[in-house]
Amino acid sequence: MLRSVIDDYLTSTKELQFFLPFMELLQLRGFYDVHLLHGATEYGKDVIAKFRGENAEIQYSFQVKAGDVNLSRFRSEVQPQLVEALTNKLSHPNFDRSLSYQVIFVCTGAIQSSASIAFQEFNQYVRDTLRATPVQTWEKPQLTADFLEIGIDPFFELHRSPEFAGRFFKLYSQISSDDLLSFYDIEAYTKNWLDLEWTNSINRLQVFFEAYFFSKLLYDKGRHYEASLILASLVRVLTKNRAFEGYCGTIQEYSDQIVLSHLEKAKATYDASKPYLLDFEGVFAIFYHPLSCLRSLELLSLFVLTSSKPNKDVGSFLLRILDEQKGSHRIISDNYAITIVLVSMALLKLNEIDRLKRFLNNACVWLCDRYGELGIAPIGTDLQGEIEQLLSEQLEGLSFQRHAGGFSACACLDMSYIVGDKSLFEGIANDLRAVEAIFEFYHILTDEALFIHDHEQITTSTDGEFSLEHRQDYSKMIAHESKANSVSIRDKSLLYLSFLLRDRYFPTFITEVIN
Repeated sequence: MLRSVIDDYLTSTKELQFFLPFMELLQLRGFYDVHLLHGATEYGKDVIAKFRGENAEIQYSFQVKAGDVNLSRFRSEVQPQLVEALTNKLSHPNFDRSLSYQVIFVCTGAIQSSASIAFQEFNQYVRDTLRATPVQTWEKPQLTADFLEIGIDPFFELHRSPEFAGRFFKLYSQISSDDLLSFYDIEAYTKNWLDLEWTNSINRLQVFFEAYFFSKLLYDKGRHYEASLILASLVRVLTKNRAFEGYCGTIQEYSDQIVLSHLEKAKATYDASKPYLLDFEGVFAIFYHPLSCLRSLELLSLFVLTSSKPNKDVGSFLLRILDEQKGSHRIISDNYAITIVLVSMALLKLNEIDRLKRFLNNACVWLCDRYGELGIAPIGTDLQGEIEQLLSEQLEGLSFQRHAGGFSACACLDMSYIVGDKSLFEGIANDLRAVEAIFEFYHILTDEALFIHDHEQITTSTDGEFSLEHRQDYSKMIAHESKANSVSIRDKSLLYLSFLLRDRYFPTFITEVIN
C-alpha cells in the first residue's frame, strides 16, 4: 500500500512539490552539504550536494524534472540544462570546483525509449567532446524504492506504532473520497509533526513527504484552501524548530503557485455563476456563498502579505470580491475572525484605505445584526454548526442558544484601531457596545505557546467594557498584550500560524510582520 502511495505521488508530482522531500532523501543516502538552487540562476543545477566515496569526495549536482521525458522534451528542455550543468561551474559558494564532479538527472516519471537512445548519444558527446563524466539517471522505480526503503519504512519502524500508519491512511482516504476537511482536522493531524525529533533525518523526510504528498492530492483536486492549510502546518513545524528561514523561499514559491491556481479557478467559477462566487456544488451551494468568499479572500490576502512577487491580478480580484460580493463581509463564525485580520492587513499593504474602512464597517454591521439575534458560532465549531447557528434565527426547529462572545468583534475593533481613523474606530466601538458584544481574546504571549491551541500558557480574557474612545489602551486585552507579550518571532510565519490555528493574530505588533 505504501509503495502504491509513493508511486502515485511521483507519477503526478510537480517539481516544487518534490524538492524538499528529495533533499531529505539525499541526506539519508549519505549526501551532505545539500543546497537547493532551483531558480533563474541555477545554471542547470536544481540541487547540489557532496558525497564521500571510498577514495575521494565528489561534488554532485542534480537536475530534476517531474513526469515522463519524451524525445521532444529531452531535446528542448533537458539536454540544454544538462550541458549547462556540465560546463558552467557557477552556482553556489559551497559548490567545490576542485572536486571530482558528477551530474545526475532525476526524473520522477520515465525516460521514454526514444529519449533513452538520445540520452545515450548525449552521454557519448559528454565523454568525447566535453571530456566529462557521463550523466547518471535516477527514474521513478529507483526513487520509489529509495523513499520506501530508506525513508518511510524506517520511519514506521523507528516509532513502532500502528497509529502513525493508521492516521496517514485515514487522511489519505478522506482526501481521496472528497470528504470535507476543516482547519481543525488538518491541524490535529499535523500537530503530530511537532512531537517528532527534528534532528533525525528520517523524521524530517516523513514530515516533508506528508506535507507535499497531501497538499499535492488536495491541489490536484482544486482544493486549494486545504492545500494551503497543509503548507501552513509545514511552516508551523519549521518555525517551532527554528528552521523556517532555510526553507522559506521554496515554500513561498509553492504557496504562491497554490494561490495563483486558486485565482484561476475562482475567476472561472465566478464568471460562470454570477452574481455569486461559489466554491461548492449542489442544490444548497448558495448557503455556502459567504464561505466561498471568505476562503478566497484569505488565500488572496496571504499572497499579498507573504509573496515576494507582487501580482496585480491577485490584488484586483481581491478588490473585486470585496466590491461585488455581499458574502465578503459576512463572518459566519468566530473561526473567520482571522479573515477580518488578513483582509485588513492586505488592504493596508495595498494602500486601499477607503476599501478597508468600508470592509470593516460592513463586517461590523453584519456582526451587530447577528449579535442582536443569536450571535455567531464560537471558534472551534464545525461547518454544520456554523450554518445551523445562522439558520436558527429563521428556523424554529433549530434551537441554538445565543452566543454573546465576540472574537470576531474584537478583531474588527482591533483592525479599526490599526487604521488610525478616530471616526471609524469610535463608530465601530459604539455599534458593538449597542448590541452588548462581549470581546473574547486568546493571549499567546510566549514563543512556547505559538504552535498549539491548548498550550498551558495560553490565557483567555473577555471585555464588555471596552473604551468608546480612540486611545491606546482601548480594551483590557490590548493593555495586557502591550505589557506582557514576549513573542520574539516577528516574521511572516506568524501569518501562516494565524491562518492555520484561527485563534491568534497579535494586534500589538502585526504591522511589524507585514512590513
